[in-house]
Amino acid sequence: MRILLTNDDGVDAPGLEVLRAIAAELSDDVWVVAPSANQSGTGHRFTFGYEIALDQREERVFALDGTPADCVVAGVTHVLKDKRPDLVLSGVNRGQNLGDILHCSGTAAGAREGRLHGAIGIALSQAMDFDLGHEGIDWAPAIAHGAETVRAILAMGDVGDIYFNVNFPLCAAEEVSGIRLAPHQRFARSPFELYPSDNAGKHFVTILQTPKPLDVDADFHILHETNAITVSPLLLQQTDMNLIRRHDGRLPFSGVASG
Repeated sequence: MRILLTNDDGVDAPGLEVLRAIAAELSDDVWVVAPSANQSGTGHRFTFGYEIALDQREERVFALDGTPADCVVAGVTHVLKDKRPDLVLSGVNRGQNLGDILHCSGTAAGAREGRLHGAIGIALSQAMDFDLGHEGIDWAPAIAHGAETVRAILAMGDVGDIYFNVNFPLCAAEEVSGIRLAPHQRFARSPFELYPSDNAGKHFVTILQTPKPLDVDADFHILHETNAITVSPLLLQQTDMNLIRRHDGRLPFSGVASG
């Protein structure tokens, strides 16, 4: 199995080393194309209209001054064009990627772009306590259970136009309670807010609090309250086909120009 790795925290991020260790348990044909700098929150953005540099750091490891989606494109269509990857793993992200946060996640975008190219795409994130800062993260659950989780997903076989979002809980590795398939949490409103900086006239876009209520059967609650690894199968086809069928594929149209 040929595996392509990427992330959004950057090629030098500790989570990528965790991911390389996970991938090494699965295959000896592992390649890395990751952003040269942090690309958190870039979502599925591509670098259009600008040149980007691809730098080989070591054997089978490349850094690209672009986004996670750029990196997967570079890996699939350039670095590995002779034999495209069977599996794209994105992460391990520094911090949980849950609920509607997925829409801006560069980690999720790496897995999504991998699936769009025909590979199995899996995004992986390690939960953390953000009050402790990035240096306080414990990678033990991802290290201990990462390969088993990927194998469990692969064992489901061909599931169609789906990519996967995985979160490892914030607990000791031996306290992980299992692997749960779960939908991602739909929040009552967007969790993002504009927050003033200490510098006059400057602001941050951030998440100050989690919108409530939370669904007990969705990823957010399951990860934090049950210490289970959450696996969310996500569709590439986002069209609401039920709505289209309900209206027979048409909306009222008179043919008369307004104005």
